Amino acid sequence: MLFETQEHIKNISGAIEAWLQPDNLSLKKAIDQTVEEKLFGLEDIKYQIRHLKHSLSEENLMKWAEMTNLGITRLKDINVMCLHAGNLPLVGLQDLLAVVLTGANYMGKLSRKDPYLLPTLIEKLDDHNISGDRHYSTDLTYFSNKKADAVLFAGSEGSVESVISNLNNLNIADFETPRLMRTAYFSIAFLHDHKKETMEDLTEAVFRYAGTGCRSVAIVVAPFKLKSQKCHFTDYVEAFWLKNPQHEKPDQSLFYRFATNKALEIDQAWLNNFLIEERLSKPTDKFVLQWVQGDEDTLNDIVFEFRSGLQTVYATSESQMEELKKELETETDLLSKAQTPDIWWKPDGVDTITWLQKELS
Repeated sequence: MLFETQEHIKNISGAIEAWLQPDNLSLKKAIDQTVEEKLFGLEDIKYQIRHLKHSLSEENLMKWAEMTNLGITRLKDINVMCLHAGNLPLVGLQDLLAVVLTGANYMGKLSRKDPYLLPTLIEKLDDHNISGDRHYSTDLTYFSNKKADAVLFAGSEGSVESVISNLNNLNIADFETPRLMRTAYFSIAFLHDHKKETMEDLTEAVFRYAGTGCRSVAIVVAPFKLKSQKCHFTDYVEAFWLKNPQHEKPDQSLFYRFATNKALEIDQAWLNNFLIEERLSKPTDKFVLQWVQGDEDTLNDIVFEFRSGLQTVYATSESQMEELKKELETETDLLSKAQTPDIWWKPDGVDTITWLQKELS
C-alpha cells in the first residue's frame, strides 16, 4: 500500500477516534436530540456506538483498504452523491467512509429520521483536514446543479426510478450516471440447535432495531417446530426487551395478521409488538418473524425463491457459514455478527470501495 494512502487512513482513524471520545459534546448533543425527538431509542444508539468503537479501528480500515487495493489519488475531484436511509442510527456511515477513504467528494442527502448523528463525524473529518470536500443536507434541493459523478442509494426497488427522476430534475444525476442501488431488506438465520448462545444471538439478530435493518433476521429455518421452542424463545425476547425497549411500534395491521393466523390455525407467538409465525411468504411486513421447520434443502429453496431482497444468510459456525456460501452463492455471516458487521461487509454483495474505483477510476 502506498505511503500516501497509509497516511490518509491514519488521519481518518484519528478523526474517528476523536469523534468517539466520551468528551465529544457534539456527538452527545446529537444523541440527546435524536432520543428527545423520538427518532431512535437510546439503547439502540449506544449499541451502535459501542460497535463502531470496536469496528472502526485503524487496523480494520487498513484491512479494508488492502482488500480493495485502495488508492486515494484515483478519485480526486470526483463527486459522489449518497442518499442515506434512516432505518437504523448511523446507517449511512459505511457509505460516507467509503467515499472519504477513496479521497472523493461526499454529497450526503441525510434522512430526516437520522439527521443529527452523521454530521458530527463529518465535522471531525473536516477538523482533521481529511482529503475531499464534504457537504450534507436533509433537503435534496440543496444539491441542485451540483453534478454528481456517481450515486449510492439504499431503498426499495420500486423507488429507484422516482429517485433518479428527482436527481435528474435537480440536475444532480441522470439515468446514465453510475449508480449503486441497495435494495436488500431482510436476512435469514439457519439454525442447527437451540442452545442458550444460539437463542441469544437469534434474539439480537431479530429484535435489535425492531428488525428494521437489511441484516435483521426475518426468516428462521430450523430442524424443529416453533411450538417446541415458543416459550423458551419468548423468555429470551422478554429479557432482551427489558434492557432494550422496542422504540418503534407496529400499527393495528399486525393484530389483524395475528387474527388471520389464528383463524387459519397457523402456529404463532403473539408478543404485542412483534409476531412470530410458523409459515412462509416473502417478508413484506415489519415486526414479523417467520419460522420454518426444515433442513439445508429447505433453506436452498427459500434462498432461490426470495433471492431478490435477501441480504445475508446466517450460520451458527464458521464451517457451516463457508459451506453455505459455496452452495447458495449468496452473502453469509455468523449469526452472532448479524448486527455487528465488519466495516468491509458488502451490502447486496457489492463492496462499495471496489465499485467506486471500478466505475470512476
